Amino acid sequence: MSDFTVMSFNLRYPAMDGHPVAQRLPVAAELIRRAHPHIVGTQEGELDQLESLIGMLPEEYIWLGEGHSGGNAGEFTAVILDSHRFDVDAVDISWLSEQPETVASESWGVSHARTLTTVDVRDLVTKRRLRVLNTHLDHRSERARVESGRIMAETIAEAAFPSVVTGDFNVATGSPVYNLFCAELGLTDTAAEVPGEDIGTFHRYKGPQAGAPRIDWILTTAGLRTLSTRIDTFNVDGTYPSDHFPVEAVLDFE
Repeated sequence: MSDFTVMSFNLRYPAMDGHPVAQRLPVAAELIRRAHPHIVGTQEGELDQLESLIGMLPEEYIWLGEGHSGGNAGEFTAVILDSHRFDVDAVDISWLSEQPETVASESWGVSHARTLTTVDVRDLVTKRRLRVLNTHLDHRSERARVESGRIMAETIAEAAFPSVVTGDFNVATGSPVYNLFCAELGLTDTAAEVPGEDIGTFHRYKGPQAGAPRIDWILTTAGLRTLSTRIDTFNVDGTYPSDHFPVEAVLDFE
């Protein structure tokens, strides 16, 4: 089969919030094992957290990324890949700022430095190339979200092959940055194309909430079609892997 599964998953950093990573990581690993996505755009994971998670997954999974403070420091917008399905051609880490190549650079009133992880991969089944962009936009500055979207648009335009965008965008559909991507730039919101559960993605460990905003998105450019989508509410006896539900989309090349 030529279809493949993409996931966007905010892992929740190791906050002192009564939901320790040591309890959540095995649930996150089981969620990923069950869904077996081929590409996972993660947000907020820190180095030890990511390395521990990978250690709990099947051996074909690898991860790529850099901390927002540079090197191994801070939160990552790491991309996890099934290396049995995709080969890595190129990896680029940039900062969503007026100086994207400057490590840990900040602009537009962001709460902290924000990274964009771009990975060019080659599908071992179809031999097609794909650009993966994964990010975590600022929760405080609307201008930063829109300016970051414009930087991402340039990265998408540079690719001579389809792109998929994963991320925690920190605002709901219909927001200025959502309209930038989907109206102005013409990207497809996979969840809007194949409507799924209307439960939102940021649940604060409370479980599914009807009508809550969907702030985690998977967007695609021309050349990809959406076969199905879902919000994954997996938990173990009420223990959720994160305060976000991951979103999943099954895609295929057109």
